[in-house]
Amino acid sequence: MNSILLITNNLKWSSEISHSAADKGFFINTLSNPDMDDLYLFLKKDKDSAVIYDLSVKDDFKKNLAFISKIRDSFSKPVIIIASDYIEENERKLFYLKVDDYIANVLNADRILLRTIHLIELYKRLVSENVNNFKKYIYKEFEISLKHFQVKYLGTKMDLTPKEFNIFYYMVRHHDQVLSREQIFRGVWREDGNDADLFISSRIVDMHVSHLRDKLKALPGNNVFIKTVRGFGYILN
Repeated sequence: MNSILLITNNLKWSSEISHSAADKGFFINTLSNPDMDDLYLFLKKDKDSAVIYDLSVKDDFKKNLAFISKIRDSFSKPVIIIASDYIEENERKLFYLKVDDYIANVLNADRILLRTIHLIELYKRLVSENVNNFKKYIYKEFEISLKHFQVKYLGTKMDLTPKEFNIFYYMVRHHDQVLSREQIFRGVWREDGNDADLFISSRIVDMHVSHLRDKLKALPGNNVFIKTVRGFGYILN
């Protein structure tokens, strides 16, 4: 079950938010009268999906800001501030600390959780998109998926062997550069080698590059080719 860290001294809010959260599939960890050690202990576990911080925890707004600043520095997920009264100057200072939301005046458990869960889902989508973008490489009309180990040309999956995929990805990352057979062998098969490998590596690389080159040539409208540079190796351009 997903959990949310609620920092408040208000037992009524704690109870209402906990009951509402349970109905929505969330568990509330409540932290009352926290000191910095308590705070770090909870944040270090990194199990909570969000932090809801009640400004009534401290009687001085500057002390609240110090706590919230520590939370924001240590916590990379949503931070939501709740308060019984809206104060414009407080809002400005809170958003300067990069909190995600400031809910004041009209406070009820459902409203607080509605906005909190929305932010949790938004963070998850952003993280997922970043991961997917990291695992994709676009070159010309080719899309290389490192997650699925496949190459698509104009949206259509190419039929590549694992070695052909790795060779293509390696050559795309070094496109327009002349690569020796030894460089390709070491970049795809192994990170280091010795002189005894060189003759074997040359034959292996030539065979796989030849098959990959034929598949690239067969793609309609494709202008990305592997060319042989005599006496040196291959170049993708």
